[in-house]
Amino acid sequence: MKSLQLRLALALFISLICAVSLLWWQTKLSIRQLAEDNVAEHLEHDAEAILAAVYADSPSTIALTDTDIEPVYTKLHSGQYYWIANGKQIIKSPSLGEDHLAVPMVASGSRQRVYLTGPQQQPLLIMAFGYRKDGRPVTVAIAEDLSPTFILIDEFQQRFSMIAAVLLLVLVLVQIAILRKSFHSLSRLQTQIGALERGERSQIDTDVPLEVSALVGEFNRLLTVLDQRLQRSRNALADLAHALKTPLTVLQQLPREDAFRQYPELGEMLTSQTANMQRLMDRVLKRARLAGSGPTAAKFDMHREIPALIQVLKNMYRKKNLTIRFTAPTSGLLSIDREDMLELAGNLLDNACKWAKSTINITLEYNQSIHLIIEDDGPGVEDAAIETLMQRGTRLDESVSGHGLGLSIAKLIVEQYGGQLVLSRSKDLGGFCAEAVLYTADVGQGK
Repeated sequence: MKSLQLRLALALFISLICAVSLLWWQTKLSIRQLAEDNVAEHLEHDAEAILAAVYADSPSTIALTDTDIEPVYTKLHSGQYYWIANGKQIIKSPSLGEDHLAVPMVASGSRQRVYLTGPQQQPLLIMAFGYRKDGRPVTVAIAEDLSPTFILIDEFQQRFSMIAAVLLLVLVLVQIAILRKSFHSLSRLQTQIGALERGERSQIDTDVPLEVSALVGEFNRLLTVLDQRLQRSRNALADLAHALKTPLTVLQQLPREDAFRQYPELGEMLTSQTANMQRLMDRVLKRARLAGSGPTAAKFDMHREIPALIQVLKNMYRKKNLTIRFTAPTSGLLSIDREDMLELAGNLLDNACKWAKSTINITLEYNQSIHLIIEDDGPGVEDAAIETLMQRGTRLDESVSGHGLGLSIAKLIVEQYGGQLVLSRSKDLGGFCAEAVLYTADVGQGK
């Protein structure tokens, strides 16, 4: 269970269940105890009244004045009974009939509460009191049927249970509302992280709960540091290429000096090496222009980035007057780093522009994977030479400008996404065809 909100909700729900259950159980015990105490107090009053009606009938026996006894004790199985013991003599209420109660003898000044089953199998509460009357020990026991009391307690418990259930439901709903409100800021944080992944923002708002504020602050700091480092690397690379332009121009002019005319081989070597350096710097500067200044974590918007890339390359190869056709789904963002996709597409498209005669087709598809297919109508490559092309720095035609890194760089990018780069001959245009297949975590989810 990874949801913190669900874990808290479940823990609070269990706590509420336990609290309400404990309250229900304690209330049931308390109500029963109060009811029995009330009955016991009533029985004590009746016992005192019966004791007042007892008199000495003889030196060894006692008798009871019935006129002072409540009528309920004379009705058979009325649910209220008395039992008087003086030594072996026992006087019981007419309501008992032929039945007996196993009531213990109680010493004078003592009392005892006893629970027994009555003549009609009803639960009885018996209060036995020890007295002395006319110098004689007398035990007076008064019993009352608890069935009516239990019925009232059950009715109360049913009403209380319904109230407790409604209260529990209300508390659960309030708890859910409180949790949702408390976690709203975290939901907003999740939304912002999604926007950060899509490249729609560069930082996360710091208006978050105190418990996660340190985490958000550190995350924003790391984003800033990473972005600054990446920009510094790009800028440093471009600055280096620009800085080398002037001394490189001087080196390119040296073979024309009189001192080098005496050493033609040395002049040719210097010319060749400076030409290679020039091509390398042109490549670095071109990559900087292709990357632009977009967010480093942005997803790839094919309908904005690819047309812009096509325009850049058309300007670079304007003398060839190329027709570049782009085919892609009508909507969607690709869940792939913008810079990686730009460099991949830029290298493959640049290679196609070098060799194409007039037409280039770009097809971009995505479902479970990203398929980027770039075809041209150039001379193409024989099957036997494809493996050689994938080697870093290899070029099949030295007369075409470039330093042979484009396809190998594209291969490295594709392999980073667990895919593959397939080189073949184009079936539609007859020239070179490069198909890059990349796998990402949520291809097709962008909107």
